[in-house]
Amino acid sequence: MKHYEQYTTNNRERKVFAIAVVAVLVVAIVAMSVTLCHGEEELATVYAMCDPREGRNKVHVRAKPTKDSAEIGYLECGDSFLTDGVSRDGWIRCYGIGETSGWVFSGYVTTEKPEMVMEQYCCVAKSRVAVRRWQGGPQIIRNRRKLWLNNCEDVTVFCIADGWACTSIGYIQSEWLEVDPK
Repeated sequence: MKHYEQYTTNNRERKVFAIAVVAVLVVAIVAMSVTLCHGEEELATVYAMCDPREGRNKVHVRAKPTKDSAEIGYLECGDSFLTDGVSRDGWIRCYGIGETSGWVFSGYVTTEKPEMVMEQYCCVAKSRVAVRRWQGGPQIIRNRRKLWLNNCEDVTVFCIADGWACTSIGYIQSEWLEVDPK
């Protein structure tokens, strides 16, 4: 056998080599994609929803996920921010407020921009509807009695989003409200 003949390959060996190279590249690309995607958090845009009246028009951004934590900023009704959606005891991470991240209580966050209404609405439930502290939150208790909105009773609605209405007395599911024709 001549010296140059011992380094030549046949067609079958070349095909096997090409398949092996392609397989290694595919595995490497998939591994890099998984590593890169796993390290990145997907952020979603959400909105603050609160009572727009003076003195009540802020959703506090806290340094830690507790109401006693230092306030590092605030959001007004309709302000947007980014979140990874991870909840810790009802608080979600808030990005895009100043130069730092903070925490916002999820009861005051919606996935759709609140529609500012500022109109009288009438309760159209068959009996009564619970008035809540925040969206899906506990029912408000005043003078040791639960707060209800009765059928045909009027209430001022400030804004509506994600099926909830922020009203002058608390949060009410918007399906039970219609614009008051008066």
